[in-house]
Amino acid sequence: MKIEFDNPKHEKLVNDYDMLCSRYNKKKGVDSASAILMALDVLNAANTLADVPPSYRPHPLKGAYKGYFAVDVDKINRIIFKPNHEGDADYRIDNYKTIKNISIIEIFKDYH
Repeated sequence: MKIEFDNPKHEKLVNDYDMLCSRYNKKKGVDSASAILMALDVLNAANTLADVPPSYRPHPLKGAYKGYFAVDVDKINRIIFKPNHEGDADYRIDNYKTIKNISIIEIFKDYH
């Protein structure tokens, strides 16, 4: 998938491993930075949202995040993104095979 970032700070973080580690590796023995990068690599490698492995649980969100999707980073944190398909007549929010472009909103969020 083609990935863009809604927030330039998130893009800067994922391109600087040391800064990502200092921000998200707060619990001793837990490498959240690597988990974030792995989930982003999976999204990047997939042609569509339908190609994301079920272990990452791609799923639509409700409430304040209606119209957005998430994939698991760990048990409680998610990468939140929205489809980015302005002007694409083939795009349907209910068809994961049509979601090919996304914009990352959050890279490590517990929305529960």
